[in-house]
Amino acid sequence: MQTVSPQPTLSIPPAAAAEADKADALYEASIPSVRETWARRANAAWALAGVCALVAFAWAEPWSARLLPRWTLPAAFALRGVLFVEAFGYAYHRFFQHLGWLTRRSLVFRRNQRFHWMHHMILYPIGRFYKRDVPYVSSEGGLGLSWLAPAVLAIAVAFGTMGLHVATFAFVGAMAAYAYFLVDDIHARFHLAKHSYQGNAYYKRLEDIHILHHWDQRDNFTIVHPLMDVIFGTYRSPDKNARELEVAYADRELTVSDVINWRYLLLEATPAEYAAFISEAKRHPRSLRKIGHLMEILHHRVVRHPEDSVAREMRARARDLLAVVAPAAA
Repeated sequence: MQTVSPQPTLSIPPAAAAEADKADALYEASIPSVRETWARRANAAWALAGVCALVAFAWAEPWSARLLPRWTLPAAFALRGVLFVEAFGYAYHRFFQHLGWLTRRSLVFRRNQRFHWMHHMILYPIGRFYKRDVPYVSSEGGLGLSWLAPAVLAIAVAFGTMGLHVATFAFVGAMAAYAYFLVDDIHARFHLAKHSYQGNAYYKRLEDIHILHHWDQRDNFTIVHPLMDVIFGTYRSPDKNARELEVAYADRELTVSDVINWRYLLLEATPAEYAAFISEAKRHPRSLRKIGHLMEILHHRVVRHPEDSVAREMRARARDLLAVVAPAAA
């Protein structure tokens, strides 16, 4: 009887297989399943309804004028101003500054989203450039109209609907002071290597919460306090994401947000947005430091799932982008 030799098989080293597993898991984490998509839509509807209710309450809460002594009204209105900033700021950051239904359908919102996307991808990408020993740089530059315009409108409407009263000035003053001296200042410090808040335990907690937003931009939209994220189901706790925090402060790996942002740039960006990225990337070449990791992830994805036309298209366009921005690397 003739002995049939066994056919040779391809042996994949365990380390390589584990790396491919990790790459595939990261890629899939950036693409919500049908169930997750509907869950996020339901959550978004709940968040919009809840935010509208909170904004309405902060704007026109009816009980303080009736129940509180007149001399306490400025303090009550000031607290309402803080609540307004927290609720409106959460919704504005989540729905108008990140990729979603609104930014895909309105050029005005898409322009706003582009500046914030540049903040995540180019100026302060996750890794060693997330915090730098230089003053904070705004992606929009100048007056920052994407935030200034809503603020001026809110102030004008406040005086128009509440009248020129001491309580109205308290509402507007608290709103402006909280937004500028706390929200804006603390966010800027998140991206500074050295500042006076270092060593403060509460600030460190906020910093960890925010970098997890850069890890996955679908969570942690608040800055000064995570209450709105907790209420609306977008809170990602540092206590349960120690591994993600470790990766977020390193350069060696990609994050979920990296894959989401690269997919947007390669497949959805308008010609103007694509050209703006190329221009900024040439000025800030560090923004391309992870494209090699992206190519590896897409390679593993295409090898394992040759039917994934999106991954193949992303890989081809990533090569084209690299050829334009960094010909030597391509």
